[in-house]
Amino acid sequence: MGKHSELFPMNIKPLIFLVAVMATAFIVSSCASKVTVAEFRQEPLDSKTASHQLPQYVIDKKKAKLAVLPPGDATQFRDVCGLAKSAHENLAQTLAKIGTVDVVERGQLDAFMQEMKFQAGITNEIDANKFMEIAKGIDYVFVGSISSASATCSRAENVDLLGTLLAKKGEGIKTEQVCRDQGRVLINYRVIEFPSGKVKHVFTLNGQKTINRNISYADMVMGCKLQDPCGILQEATYRAIDDAKESLTETFSTYGYIFKTITHKSNKKNRIAFLSLGKADGLEAGSAVDIIEFITEKDPIKGTESAVARVVAECIVTETELLNDRSICIISEENADSVFVKHAVRTKSETGVFRGMQKIYRKVF
Repeated sequence: MGKHSELFPMNIKPLIFLVAVMATAFIVSSCASKVTVAEFRQEPLDSKTASHQLPQYVIDKKKAKLAVLPPGDATQFRDVCGLAKSAHENLAQTLAKIGTVDVVERGQLDAFMQEMKFQAGITNEIDANKFMEIAKGIDYVFVGSISSASATCSRAENVDLLGTLLAKKGEGIKTEQVCRDQGRVLINYRVIEFPSGKVKHVFTLNGQKTINRNISYADMVMGCKLQDPCGILQEATYRAIDDAKESLTETFSTYGYIFKTITHKSNKKNRIAFLSLGKADGLEAGSAVDIIEFITEKDPIKGTESAVARVVAECIVTETELLNDRSICIISEENADSVFVKHAVRTKSETGVFRGMQKIYRKVF
């Protein structure tokens, strides 16, 4: 092992990295742009309205209502680790937290499942017509299965990051022998749209958890042994669903609209918009939203017309303390002359430094 590795044991390194991530996220968030509304006023441009007709679902801010059924489990861990239950609960909680959908409560879902005589098994197929009759008002149903899971342990060589950083110039990369526990899961979900019964989206979720342990004397003699297969697979299941959060948000966006704009008194390119979306819709300071206009497209074969959303700009939320369903966002200067009252807005997936560094952390540790 590297000569400096004893100063910071291996299990302390993830903590050091996590502290650095949190500090970076705090610094970035504290530097977020803020506005003083008193410095803005109504200008002629702020009296203009978008030329499109807003669809009723945008005006009503209708959220899709989702039911999440327990996934099937086709793995050898089906009867011992409870991965299906963990996946079901984590997915339902994740969907509820993104704020853009209404998730059917557990009690109501249990009633639907009992009436359909639905039980979690190896594969979870549902009778779409029967479910549609029972589950009135449901827009989408998540149906899935855990198709594979593996938990292994092996002796491996791990890069001693701190030892390498502290090493004298020319000493090279420091490494250390470890026992490496690794869990992997693969979960497949289909999102069925009701009442059509069509598949709206397919999610393939891959989760991985790796734990590096210092080698003990017993490990040296007997070889590395997996300590907690169910625990590491539970964590891999959580990660699979958490990593899908951005895709889930993009699939089930919430629409709102701009109901007011104002312009800075001394800079006509500095404009802000008041949105009909807020904390209740998953927005927070620093969130990005798409500004949308609807254009009419005609099907040349059927002769039918439909309103299609087109992104015209993006704005960054700076204030969400107005009401739960209200916020203020900063219009970028390049789009200052093209954003008006009655433009639609749409929530976007979570981005930012913290999320990006969180993914780096998972790959490193």
